[in-house]
Amino acid sequence: MTHAATVTDRDASQFTEGFAERLVAHLNLMRRESQPDDPPVLPGNVWGQMQHLPATVDLRFWTVEDEAGIHAHARTQYMRGPDNQHLAHIELMVAPDRRGQGLGRQLLGHAARAMQAEARTLLVGTTHDCVPAGERFARWHGFQPAQSTHINRLLLSDLPADLLDRWMARPDDGYTLEFWQDAVPEADLNAYASLLDVMNSAPTDDLDVEDSHITPEEVRALERLAAAGGRTSLIVAARAPDGTLAGMTDLSWRAAQPQIVTQGNTGVLDAHRGRGLGRWLKAANVQRLLTLNPQAREIRTQNADSNGPMLHINTELGFRPFMASTVWQGDTAGTLNHLKEH
Repeated sequence: MTHAATVTDRDASQFTEGFAERLVAHLNLMRRESQPDDPPVLPGNVWGQMQHLPATVDLRFWTVEDEAGIHAHARTQYMRGPDNQHLAHIELMVAPDRRGQGLGRQLLGHAARAMQAEARTLLVGTTHDCVPAGERFARWHGFQPAQSTHINRLLLSDLPADLLDRWMARPDDGYTLEFWQDAVPEADLNAYASLLDVMNSAPTDDLDVEDSHITPEEVRALERLAAAGGRTSLIVAARAPDGTLAGMTDLSWRAAQPQIVTQGNTGVLDAHRGRGLGRWLKAANVQRLLTLNPQAREIRTQNADSNGPMLHINTELGFRPFMASTVWQGDTAGTLNHLKEH
């Protein structure tokens, strides 16, 4: 029989620099299990982000900890706003030497009860194939697999010769590229926020999610969050002949871990597809990256396995599977009932 551990509950108003340091030590330990070759995250970056959370983000942690540090945690996150008011994202991690003691079950109960109180009826979380304990836990507690994804990786040393130059060559059709670092120009802010709606066209498979929309104010808040976390962002936007924005892609990295670059959003509006803009945007941003961050070693991105068009472009560019992931969803009330019955 397992004994209940002491669980500490923190919302954003209770985050401290000391908590950030303990949390990062725990997360770095957990990452050694799934990504042992990655450099550690710095506590200062996480503490910076904790101090600059957007007002629209609700972030909460439950931890099992003692004088030696944090041994397990649950995290919930959701957006306050009109979209997906039923949804909360959940992350749950237990150190390998503390598994099998009921800590994950206990933390899940705390998180699910809190989300039920906030009328968040659906919990969504992700597991990775390199940590099989995650899938076993999700299945046992009644979560259902809703989307298969991969973290795909491009080793920059493996870029096909002349590929970027070939993708950059295009007819003089009136489209132009603009490069923005760390912030969208004020004159384009509203249009850029609207452009991001294109990401709703990405497949969601069996996930019970609605389209989401970002406001100009939220774009600025996310820029501040990235900067506070020590992250440099590169956006390249395609401007159509009529002066409107037609597409975009973004890359980012932390100065403390410049070797690993994250590929974020890439999207082209329907009216401008079929012109090679996606390849053009990606090639231009990789060229810019190689100039601004010569220490970059690889680019990682996460794609749904069902996103054929994006996977086709990424595979041509040289991305290859790095880590398989599954996105799970579970009914909050059903999760609590399962915990009572088992």
